[in-house]
Amino acid sequence: MSAFRPALCATFAASLLLAAAPAEARFGKKSPDTSENKNEDKKRDDRREDRGSRVHAATPVRSSSYNEPHAYRPPPPRPSYTAHIYGDAIVAAAELLTVAAETSSSWPGLVQQQRDVQPLEVRAGLNVGAMGGGLAGDAFLGIEGESLGIAVQGTQLVLPTDDGSYGSDDLRLATLHITWAPVATERVRWRLEGGVSTAQAPDVFFVGPSLATSLEATVAGPVDLEARVQGTAGLYRQLDASAGLALHLGALVVRGGVRSLVLDDQGRVDGIRHVDSFVGPYAGAGLAF
Repeated sequence: MSAFRPALCATFAASLLLAAAPAEARFGKKSPDTSENKNEDKKRDDRREDRGSRVHAATPVRSSSYNEPHAYRPPPPRPSYTAHIYGDAIVAAAELLTVAAETSSSWPGLVQQQRDVQPLEVRAGLNVGAMGGGLAGDAFLGIEGESLGIAVQGTQLVLPTDDGSYGSDDLRLATLHITWAPVATERVRWRLEGGVSTAQAPDVFFVGPSLATSLEATVAGPVDLEARVQGTAGLYRQLDASAGLALHLGALVVRGGVRSLVLDDQGRVDGIRHVDSFVGPYAGAGLAF
């Protein structure tokens, strides 16, 4: 287990780096002050101008800043932390996979021990976790041969509303990937994935190109290390990273670990960029045969 300690440290480091300050508004959801509130403010301003024009139509000869009412000025926008989030997340994810690969490659005879080739392998499972003060449910299905395959994954997030109102905000994420395993040995399987991803938020539905990489490496006996990083760029941005352990009990697989998720709608909903970042534990079970 001493050889596996660096991978665990990298996992927790990635979780801390991916965790960021809470966003001002929910990903894919209109800000409260962008629609009806703006119309109400405009109406109130118009009524004030009408009353002012009826009372006095002339321009004052002299005006003093001390006599003028102080108009409300909204506070300056906080500096965007989006670049910081993605920079740290990408570095942490890369370090996590690198450490895991180096740890697994140090085991003797790993490359020489070839996996028993199966004509077709099926992986399916369900995970449940805690994220952003709410719940996250995840379902996945993978079908692959010696090196090529297909993978489908869907995530449902049920989160408390960002403005404290009654109810919840639901986010639905999905990916459809073609997978290719350039490394497939008895104890290590490294995949490259590509395809499309979707994100359904309260006020928008996104579709974008998606890339991912995943690693499964035997730690000891029936225990595997599992790590995965997925990213989306285009109309919206998504970075999904997870790492954990899986226990193989025949065809049954029991797993648990840590998952981090960053979502950025790039202001496509109401012109205001909404960035959400979540991190939390997960646990689940599945089948592999």
